[in-house]
Amino acid sequence: MEKLPDLSKFDEISDNDVEFRDIMLGILKKEFPLEKTEFLDSFDNKNYKKSAEVVHKLKHKINLLNLEDGYVLASNFESQLNNNSPELFEDFVIILDVIEKFLKKI
Repeated sequence: MEKLPDLSKFDEISDNDVEFRDIMLGILKKEFPLEKTEFLDSFDNKNYKKSAEVVHKLKHKINLLNLEDGYVLASNFESQLNNNSPELFEDFVIILDVIEKFLKKI
């Protein structure tokens, strides 16, 4: 993964309203680790339909962090999981790990 997450979309959406931006970031910081865990648990149990549902939620967070390539990969992975194909798992987990490290720093 070449591009790192950033907050430019949060800045754009919040239109310089720092309080609103902080609320959105707080929601992201709360939901992301829970959804990552939910994804990994469902994937470990080979429940690919449930995994696809969680990937669907996570891909929007990936998009909010301005990771276009990650969003495309997540969309492709979601489709694969809906067809019981876990091929992009390792690449997807790399994206999740990068995001997790980023969220811990901000």
